[in-house]
Amino acid sequence: MWMMKIFALSVLLIVEAAVDKKKTVAVKKPAAEAPTESKLSKQAVALADKSAGLAFSLYQTIAKDKKVENILLSPVVVASSLGLVSLGGQASTAAQAKAILSVDKLSDDHIHSGLAELINEVSNSTARNVTWKIGNRLYGPSSTSFSDDFVKNSKKHYNYEHSKINFRDKRSALKSINEWASLTTDGKLAEVTSDVEKTDGALIVNAMFFKPHWEERFHHQMVDNRGFMVTRSFTVSVPMMHRTGMRGYHPIIC
Repeated sequence: MWMMKIFALSVLLIVEAAVDKKKTVAVKKPAAEAPTESKLSKQAVALADKSAGLAFSLYQTIAKDKKVENILLSPVVVASSLGLVSLGGQASTAAQAKAILSVDKLSDDHIHSGLAELINEVSNSTARNVTWKIGNRLYGPSSTSFSDDFVKNSKKHYNYEHSKINFRDKRSALKSINEWASLTTDGKLAEVTSDVEKTDGALIVNAMFFKPHWEERFHHQMVDNRGFMVTRSFTVSVPMMHRTGMRGYHPIIC
């Protein structure tokens, strides 16, 4: 089955600086009520731990390659991609995906519903005061037919889109993938890949845009160059943000 030949996993993270380049005035707003903290299910908590462990292990493996720099990983995206593989794979492929994620003892329903819960939790932009957009697409060969159940469930649990592509026409394949990634990230990611191998398998592509927001914006005049001590005898000048103002405090008597 084509799922046995998944040959690439692209996890891309675009982080935009939180400082707005336009002139803005910091206006202190009344503190908003803290959002109600959602309670994750037991399987979601277990999957969160497994996802973090896998991400650290994957990071350490990639970091051994001295040619690789600026490694960025999203544990939830990596885990959900493996969840997709287990959802569409046959017995041996699904078992391998579960083994990598260390969730052999969890039922399929708990795996897929738990990962879906994690995705919804991290993408809750209202509760986290962030802009978080993620696009997921599974590209299959032109000769592939996706089953209706797989399309339905992968959309339900992992919000995946599906597309057929001619991997043998490299130029057309690259154009299609990069245009999709650019559209998904509002133009922030113009190129997700510069090469596509000819394959009879499938390609999982994840494109993510993440932008945190300040509770109170910094005015552009609150940024200036200041000394940063690298060592006791070496200082460099770097732009730093600073703010002076009245802040409430509560004394603690120990």
